Amino acid sequence: MKTYRIGTALTVAMALVIFPGQKIFAKKRPAAQPKEQQQSNARPNPNDPGGHSAKGFEFAKKKEYDQAIAEFSEAIKAEPKDPMNYFNRATAYRGAGKMEEAHADFSKTIEMKPDNAPAYVGRGEVLLQQKKWDEAQADFDKALQIAPDDIVARRFRAFVFMSKGDYEKAVEGYGKVLEKAPGDTAALERRAYAYKNLKKFKEAIDDYTKVIEKTPKDLEAYRRRATAYVQAGDSQKAANDYHAILKIKPDDVDAQSRLKALETHANASPAPTAPPTSPAKAPSMAPPAASPH
Repeated sequence: MKTYRIGTALTVAMALVIFPGQKIFAKKRPAAQPKEQQQSNARPNPNDPGGHSAKGFEFAKKKEYDQAIAEFSEAIKAEPKDPMNYFNRATAYRGAGKMEEAHADFSKTIEMKPDNAPAYVGRGEVLLQQKKWDEAQADFDKALQIAPDDIVARRFRAFVFMSKGDYEKAVEGYGKVLEKAPGDTAALERRAYAYKNLKKFKEAIDDYTKVIEKTPKDLEAYRRRATAYVQAGDSQKAANDYHAILKIKPDDVDAQSRLKALETHANASPAPTAPPTSPAKAPSMAPPAASPH
C-alpha cells in the first residue's frame, strides 16, 4: 500500500506559534502597538527570562533546530514548570528528526497540562513517524475530545486510517475535514484515493474533478482522475484527461505512453475494455498544517 510522507518541516513553525486558545506559544516579542497602548504593554515578560524562548522560536522558523533546542533548553532551566517551553523544544526536536526526545518532551507537556490538545497532536505526529498507528490514533482522539474543532488533529487521524488501510474511516475522516474546509484540495485528493481503494470510482472522480476546478494546471490531478476513469471503464474520458495533461506539458512521457496504450487498445477491439494500468502516484501528505502537515 502506498502511504504519504508527513510534512514535519512544514508544520514546525506553526506548531510553535499555536497554543490552546490561539495564544502565542513561544514568548515572541509582540508586534508594535498604537502609541496610546505602548505604555501599558511595555513591560518585561516574566515567563521568558533571558529571552531564550523567543530566540528559540526565531531559530526554529529558520529551521536551525539545534540552536532552537539549545535556547528552549535554557528556557526550561529558567522556567522548569512552564509546559510551553517543553512543547516548543519537542517541536524543535521533531524538526531535527530526534523523535525519541520529541516524544519525551510532548509527554512532559501533557503530564504538566493534560488538556493541551496541541501536545497530543504533536506526540501523535511523532508516533506517525514511528508507524505506531494505534498509539497515534489514540493521541488524535484525545486531542479531539479536548478540542473537537481541531482540524489538524482531524487531518492526521484520517491519515492514520489511510495508513491502516481502513478506507471507509478515511473517507469519513476527510469528510469531516472538508466540512470545516470545503475547498481543501489535499483532503479532496486523499479522500478520492480512499474512494478508489473502495472501488467507488464515481465518488473518486467527483473529488478529483473538484481539485481540477480549483487547480486547473495540476497535472497529477488529471493523471489520477484518468486512472479512476480507466478503472471505471470509461477510456474516452481517461484519454481526454491525458490530452489535457499534454496540452499543459507536451513532453509528458507518462501521459504520452498511457494515451498511446488507450488508443492502441481501442483500435484493436470493436468493443474495448479498459486496459490494465498501474495506479497513479498517491498524493503526498501535507500537515496539517500543523503539522498534519
